[in-house]
Amino acid sequence: MNAIYVRLTFIFLLLVLFFIKPEFESVTDPELLAIYIFVFFIATFIHLLSKIDNKNWFRLDVMFLLGYGIVHFQWPIMFSISGIYPEPFAKVSMSSFYVNYGTWLGAVGVVSWFFGHSLLATKTVPDIVEYSFNYKKLFWLTIILNGLFLSTAGSDYLSGGVYKGSGGSAAGEGISAYFQLLLAISILVITAIIILNNKNNFKINSMAWLLNLDKKYLFLTISYILLFLSIGDRGSAIQVIFAFLILFGSLIRSITFIELIIMCVIGAILLTLIGLGRSALDSQNILSSGVDNFEMTSGYDITLELANSIRTLYSTLSAVPQYHDYFYGKLWLDKTLSIIPFAQNIYLQLSEDVAYEMGSSAYITYLKFGLNPPSGEGTSLVADIFINFGLVGVLFCLFLLGMFFKKVENELKLQQNYYWMIIAALLGSMAFYLGRGSLFEPFRFIVWGLGLSYFFVKRRRKSV
Repeated sequence: MNAIYVRLTFIFLLLVLFFIKPEFESVTDPELLAIYIFVFFIATFIHLLSKIDNKNWFRLDVMFLLGYGIVHFQWPIMFSISGIYPEPFAKVSMSSFYVNYGTWLGAVGVVSWFFGHSLLATKTVPDIVEYSFNYKKLFWLTIILNGLFLSTAGSDYLSGGVYKGSGGSAAGEGISAYFQLLLAISILVITAIIILNNKNNFKINSMAWLLNLDKKYLFLTISYILLFLSIGDRGSAIQVIFAFLILFGSLIRSITFIELIIMCVIGAILLTLIGLGRSALDSQNILSSGVDNFEMTSGYDITLELANSIRTLYSTLSAVPQYHDYFYGKLWLDKTLSIIPFAQNIYLQLSEDVAYEMGSSAYITYLKFGLNPPSGEGTSLVADIFINFGLVGVLFCLFLLGMFFKKVENELKLQQNYYWMIIAALLGSMAFYLGRGSLFEPFRFIVWGLGLSYFFVKRRRKSV
């Protein structure tokens, strides 16, 4: 499709959405929701049609849109099309009076993302730059980080007991959290390097190519994935798998639409079983417990946990700006300060701020549970932006995010700059879950990943 017509279509869809903008607070209207959902699907179809020449479907944009769509539109689809309401409703929303506006806001945000994505043209270059890497230092650093993490995470976390209510806390606090984060980023960087080092070795058979990769890397990565899946920590395993598949699909062999669908269905079922099994109060392994506790009551079940993140947007709308003014970027402090270890704690000690006003997830948790929460509520992308800068922020920030995704996709195709390959792997590792995260969620990953690649990887580049 002509790029100009695509951009004009997205502008038109934004104007349509503002023409049918709902009241900020109103009774849930299934017909109104259906219109916003229809706009979302039309915009998505136009976006995908504009990239019809790209045969690879495991892409950054597709992964982001899958996650964003599930988070911001699955429950509205269940409301408007299937007549399904959450029981109890409070699990998803603090108030049903913000569902219309929240769905509209999600549609406005994603169309703005599409518009930003469409503005950057896809470029071509005559020659792809070839890279040669020596990652021995980074590999041994990864081994050391793995040992440090295992020795500090605690038996309750490593046994999965933390998810079964046996006390203790997940490896999200103290020095073990930093070891785990550095370990995850290090493996992602090595994954990108391994694929770049072997991209010209692919013949026909994907499995043969995979088995010919560095055996030490394969053993380390498979052990890492199995460890976290056995614990019940799905996120760490997903990050490595998604980064690998995004780079594989872009640099090695296109992943077809059918292959994507099969992967999504199998992956969603497996992760649902792990999620159910990790919280089951029995002595069975995670998968057995998950199978015993799994009940398929509708076709929405396998993505329901991700879809439930929409409650954070409704919670935000019920409080901001009616009871609290916008935070104007203050709730991004946790993500921006996180690039410096322990900087958040130092900041809190030197300032008069409170911890729950440093991040949107902390503030949304405070809204629901007060000062002593039994668990975290999390956040969602639109809620994270809205709570800081309102509707204007959603339009502007998602527009810029769309441009950033397109920039990374372009650089991944051009293969001219090694560091953009690393950024693609790191962004790809969290693209699917970015819909239920903060706008600055990838910030620390990218900064630390580039740092590790700069100091611990020797590289040589030459034009073919």
